[in-house]
Amino acid sequence: MKDVASLANVSIATVSRYLNGELNRMSTQTAATIKEAITKLNYVPNSAARQMVTHSSKIVAVAVANIDDYFSTELFKGANSILESHHYTGVLFDSDSDNQRENELLNSINQNNFDGLILQPLTDTADTIRQQVKRDIPIVVADRELEKSSWPEVITDNYASAQRAATYFYRAGFTRVIVLSSDVSAASTRRERFRGIQDVFEKIDVINIPEESYQRQQVKAELMQLISKTNEKTLLFALKERWLLEFIAPLFVSKVIDPQQFQVTAFADTRLAHALTPEIKLIHQNPFLIGASCAEILIEILNGNGTQVRGKNIVPAEFDWRD
Repeated sequence: MKDVASLANVSIATVSRYLNGELNRMSTQTAATIKEAITKLNYVPNSAARQMVTHSSKIVAVAVANIDDYFSTELFKGANSILESHHYTGVLFDSDSDNQRENELLNSINQNNFDGLILQPLTDTADTIRQQVKRDIPIVVADRELEKSSWPEVITDNYASAQRAATYFYRAGFTRVIVLSSDVSAASTRRERFRGIQDVFEKIDVINIPEESYQRQQVKAELMQLISKTNEKTLLFALKERWLLEFIAPLFVSKVIDPQQFQVTAFADTRLAHALTPEIKLIHQNPFLIGASCAEILIEILNGNGTQVRGKNIVPAEFDWRD
């Protein structure tokens, strides 16, 4: 660093500010001169030494539930877009829908020098997380509501949006619902969505699809059995897009079921389902914005403004009911 400062004709403190991204504390010309000196000298900053001085790694852990789901990958992209703009690097961890793996990842995060954690948890209780993350680092929870939590949470309006969609179809004459979901009791998002449906419909069948492993043909057979045994106008409701695309959309594309008797809705993270079947009316989430909002809150906490962002922060979903 001393050689860079000498070549650029600035102080070591100024070079340190440049390396820490504090470009607002120097002129554009000074920053350009330091950058040129670093290039000429092939200087590689010693991150460990910088951490000892600044007490900051500039690295944030982003732990998601399952990167097989588009929601989780978009959440990370949204978070990282904000983190990078504030000179932080987001590191992605995948719990792979496995509680044991989540505990192991949280323990690993606890043992390393992350400045903060954005977490889309599998567990429902904050105490479980505290058992693994014992260091006092700021945590922001994404896409979940936790019991006994003092951390900020960024969530979709799951109950309200599910109830809104269910009400639309109920008023259109639908009297029965077939719900496709992973274990409803295992996540607050699913519980709230299911509660929104229950508050509108009395006749509800649930097809439970395990996250970790499932027999595709068995799920298809169960769905077709429920479809074939009813004469009622029935709503097929997928609590996440993955099940919509895998099990329901193909039935409409191949015209296996009558759209006059059966209609579809789902929580969706992409426009793919609309591209396949434009008549489907979906509940659009915004996982990118949820991730970005989590990162903005975390940055506020890291900057000492954490008291302004406690509690629940809602990113509304949009029910696309129009043809």
